[in-house]
Amino acid sequence: MKSADTIIVNASVFDGTGADPVLADVLVRDGRIAAVGNSLPHSDIGDAQLVDGTGATLIPGLIDGHAHLGFGSTTDHLSDRREAVEERTLLIAHAGEVLLNSGFTSAYSGGNRLPAAEVAARKAFSEGWLPGPRLRACSWEGSVGMLEPGKYSFPGVDDRAPDPDGVSRFVHEMADLGVDIVKLSLSGESAVVQGTSRVLQFTESEVAAAGTAARERGVWLTAHAHSAEAIKLAVRHGVRAIYHATFADSEAIDALAAARDRVFVAPTPGIIWAHLHDQAHPPEPGMEVTETAASVKVVAAELKARGVRLVPGGDYGFAFNPIGLNARDLRLFVEWFGFTPAEALRAATQYGGQLMGMPDSLGLIRPGYLADLLLVEGDPLDDIGVLTDRDNISMIMRDGRLHKLDTGRRAQQHALSR
Repeated sequence: MKSADTIIVNASVFDGTGADPVLADVLVRDGRIAAVGNSLPHSDIGDAQLVDGTGATLIPGLIDGHAHLGFGSTTDHLSDRREAVEERTLLIAHAGEVLLNSGFTSAYSGGNRLPAAEVAARKAFSEGWLPGPRLRACSWEGSVGMLEPGKYSFPGVDDRAPDPDGVSRFVHEMADLGVDIVKLSLSGESAVVQGTSRVLQFTESEVAAAGTAARERGVWLTAHAHSAEAIKLAVRHGVRAIYHATFADSEAIDALAAARDRVFVAPTPGIIWAHLHDQAHPPEPGMEVTETAASVKVVAAELKARGVRLVPGGDYGFAFNPIGLNARDLRLFVEWFGFTPAEALRAATQYGGQLMGMPDSLGLIRPGYLADLLLVEGDPLDDIGVLTDRDNISMIMRDGRLHKLDTGRRAQQHALSR
């Protein structure tokens, strides 16, 4: 679907690198950024649609590094997670639209119990006949013994024989469905089965087999990994994205720092915050929520200092942590991990583009890059919290197509005059 030319004029442009914003015009042509500069020549602009960015901030589209479109709950619709498969499939598409409405133009999936449906949603979003983010689709979260999706017991590895062939088969089966990512739960999850977050769930031979199969099939590996041993296991065997990294010890931090050019970490503060503030279902001691919050604040700050790329993505999609609140992670990166607003935005844009495997075409406002752009009312570099209210986003563009443009930002030709 070809997009019309658009020029955003007089905006304060944050390019995604972390550099200070500059006042500039941005021309979009054929779905990409054609030019960035001051007073672009009228011969270049032609009859492009004008968007008046005066007083607003133009930033790259946000990228969620741990998205769960299949969990079912959004700020527009809460799910009990017991819907029929047909309804759950529709909820994946709905969640994608809500995520896009919240300013997230790309999403790196953290797992879906209906991976074939997620692959279908990826196609629909890409072709533009359903509104949603650019998507990297993921398998369901492989657990011990390759139980069916959603049946988690997290018993550990001590009382079972290793099954590298089964793990390899799982990777191949998911690749056959067309996913981009295969996810393994290398540690347990105390919020699901109390006291299991630091219990290792896969053996060395199993993760090695997953790595071999992933390379054969050209898919990426993601690891749910709270424990230090799970983190080190993931790094050793080429896992690309590591979620949580909650209880990393000095050796695990060293391993992540040594692999910082090939690994990404999503510390998922959003769901921790939601657990801490869930008045309807306060956490029980065995869920380790308080311990998780205290530890991840220290670990994430140290990883940041060591140059590890941290990306936002906070397990949104549960009824107590619905999709639509995803920008809360950026605020928590600032409040919990010591990021500046510019650093948090860089994590959600430039680093997100790298995570998506598109470092030369996504996540920055530069000529030649895909035109995924947000016009934000106010200054997120002063108050990152403005992004948590989607009413503050007056323009959402994906691939050069305007998904949203507030009436007050539709400009006439005189807006080009300085």
